[in-house]
Amino acid sequence: MTTTPKSGAGVSRYLRLYRVLSQALAEGRFAGGTPLPSEPRLMRDYGISRSTVRRALARLEAEGRIERKRGSGTFARDRGRDAAAPRDLSPLLDSTAGPPAAASSRTITLQHMPTPAFLLGERSGFGATTLLVRQIRYIQREPVVFETAYLPEAIGKGLTQRRLDADRGAILSVLAAFGHRSATIEREFAALEADPLAADSLGLAVGAPVFNVRTLARDPQHRTMAYVNCLYRPDRYEAHAAIEIGGSKRHRAKNRN
Repeated sequence: MTTTPKSGAGVSRYLRLYRVLSQALAEGRFAGGTPLPSEPRLMRDYGISRSTVRRALARLEAEGRIERKRGSGTFARDRGRDAAAPRDLSPLLDSTAGPPAAASSRTITLQHMPTPAFLLGERSGFGATTLLVRQIRYIQREPVVFETAYLPEAIGKGLTQRRLDADRGAILSVLAAFGHRSATIEREFAALEADPLAADSLGLAVGAPVFNVRTLARDPQHRTMAYVNCLYRPDRYEAHAAIEIGGSKRHRAKNRN
């Protein structure tokens, strides 16, 4: 391996090594059953101690992504038959689309609460209280997305947990079914570390990397409909975008596992 972990304040050496190996596994650079570099080589290549190497490997093993065999080494685990044929998970990113047939969701939070300070401000569209919705979305029973949505009271009125779970889709597709259709969507993308709630929801270790998509949706009158924060498992997610520049301004985005 020639990729080296970048140094960064506040990020431990073991976590940087974990990220390098995690990305390599996610990209298929180690096929199922093939060996990873030995502990001595990782120590030499990255200038770290054996205990640091073992901590990073232990985390990958706990996630079921590698297998450590005493006396033989460390091997990538086979991700199964589905790994050879990526599933099109576009509806998980395109929040206005319906869910794929194999999708399901579970609502873990549905409550009215004081509007968080970061959502308040001039023309934010949020009043003193807001509806908080948290869902875990699955594809073929595998957790893929942890979604947190804040809705103005006027928009969230009438939403129930039964309706959310029955519709199975992202919150914006559920709102569209209620007649609240998005006219504009602003998105921001970032890489984050999973906090305890996200880690538990997505079956990850605390601090594991996740792909973050933050969405602000407005209706045709430019009124705020929802602020949605989605955390995706990076090992089951890829984003592909095609942008046409010229007279036809179209943007397509696809996500795959």
